[in-house]
Amino acid sequence: MERNDSIVTKGFLVKYNLMTSPFPRWFLILTLGLFGLIKDTQWIIKSVSFLSSIFSSESRHKDFDTIRYAIYNVVFLSRCVIATFALDWKAFAAYIEQLSRVELDKDEESVKRINRERRIKNCVFFLSLISYIMITTIRFLAGTRTEIHNLFTLLVDSSMHIGHFFLLNLIVDLCVCLKAAFQYINHHLAHFQISSPDPMLSELRRNRIMYSCTIRASKEAEKFARHYIAWFYFQFILFNIVNIVDLLGQKGETSIAFVLFMALDIINTAYLTLKLVAVNSVSTDGMEDLYEISFDLKSYNLQNENNLFLNRMLWRNVGFTFSNLFLINPNFITSLLSFSLTIALMIANFLRS
Repeated sequence: MERNDSIVTKGFLVKYNLMTSPFPRWFLILTLGLFGLIKDTQWIIKSVSFLSSIFSSESRHKDFDTIRYAIYNVVFLSRCVIATFALDWKAFAAYIEQLSRVELDKDEESVKRINRERRIKNCVFFLSLISYIMITTIRFLAGTRTEIHNLFTLLVDSSMHIGHFFLLNLIVDLCVCLKAAFQYINHHLAHFQISSPDPMLSELRRNRIMYSCTIRASKEAEKFARHYIAWFYFQFILFNIVNIVDLLGQKGETSIAFVLFMALDIINTAYLTLKLVAVNSVSTDGMEDLYEISFDLKSYNLQNENNLFLNRMLWRNVGFTFSNLFLINPNFITSLLSFSLTIALMIANFLRS
């Protein structure tokens, strides 16, 4: 089957031929790299100006404002570096190559599942992108700076939002296809036909080959996206620490834009997390069915094939990681949220005391 005809390649926002060209790399370098560098420069100028104006004051809030600007600078600069240098597009091409071998197109239920999840994905990210741009536009229209400055800043921010959601859309599509591939294999295991040894061995080996291809595809997808995923959670934790401190601190004002941005960040993070965790969870859902199949295997070859398959599932190391350090699963997400909430409460208590 041609890669262009595979269901795996039909969920991108541009055609597959463009996705394998330098276009996505340079698009992200422009929107997240160049414009990210401009945004970081703006924050550096703003932080220097702000800190010089309050340098003479003695306040714990001054210290926290210094930390706030440092966080903004680190977040935008790190995304600029990751979008420019850390996305492995060769791994992305290898992901398509490996997952296309599973031939999900031949299974009508898998195609329906993928198309349904892609429609939901496109709606979520399109509405989020429009919301971010609208809130940003309204906030800048209410600003006191010159019109040219506001328009340029709006262009920079909107371009960064577009690049960010283009990449998030791509990462979620990887999750959707990987999840569908594992579900396809799990369905075969759940409806495994007990017959004569030769057909059983052939079917079991075919499932194991498909599982191996999907594992390889998941490793390539993880290699492509691991650093941007790590950045995404990194900035979410830091921004939420700042937001929680602002909400619990002595600041009496909370703008509507601030609340909307915070709500959108939580929604998008929750959606991405569900997709990332699902890949890890569904990769071992067929373990119980595979174990039950072993009861009806009489020959040594069948038992050996089944044991090899079962041992691979028992590793439970499939899925996306936080920059190749931690596997993203429910335990990791719980620990991450607990950590960020604890740090935010500590800072808020320190500022109040």
